[in-house]
Amino acid sequence: MKRIVFASSPVALQSFSSIDGDFMIRRGFAAASQQSQKQAQKEANRAAEESFDSLELTDEKINAITDKIPQRPVGVVEGASYTLLIIFAFGVLAFILYHVVTSLILEPTALKCFNAAIDRLKEDPRVSVRIGAPDEIRAWGSNSESRVARQQIPHQIYKDQNGVEHVRIQFYVRGPNGTGVVNADMYKDATGEWAYSYMLMDAYANGSQHPSRVNLI
Repeated sequence: MKRIVFASSPVALQSFSSIDGDFMIRRGFAAASQQSQKQAQKEANRAAEESFDSLELTDEKINAITDKIPQRPVGVVEGASYTLLIIFAFGVLAFILYHVVTSLILEPTALKCFNAAIDRLKEDPRVSVRIGAPDEIRAWGSNSESRVARQQIPHQIYKDQNGVEHVRIQFYVRGPNGTGVVNADMYKDATGEWAYSYMLMDAYANGSQHPSRVNLI
């Protein structure tokens, strides 16, 4: 049996070496190209994220922007106007509180006298004849369109020669048969009940301009 021996010539070996080298070079270029593409994609993604973050208005960015806006200085005239406005608001508030306190706390005596006089007036049959039934009679303080003024009872508090405190009140009444103006002078007796120095009513029948005076007490 014969052995066949292939002899490699120097030219053939050189050719195979050249082909192998070209293949390695191309493979290296391909790997480098892929690496470059991956790096470029990462850079693009990073740039997109930074661009998106820059569009978000966080508290830090808003504060940084607003801190750079210069504040307009307040002038002397403007500051004085603010001061006058504040003083005016406090003045209105004090005026309202004064009327509320004086009407409901400091001067409840006039309201007590008013309620007592109304009860006494409704019991008198002469009033029912001229004004109307007791449950149909309405009474108020000042003859005004203002609801607040109508709730105020005109009154005067004084002391007589014996040092007894008196309360004079005036109010208006109305019923289905007419209207009237009531004046009364009241004081507290020894038992603490309200007594009357006098109470009279000027009654106006419906459509009449001439009152008829009724001495209730």
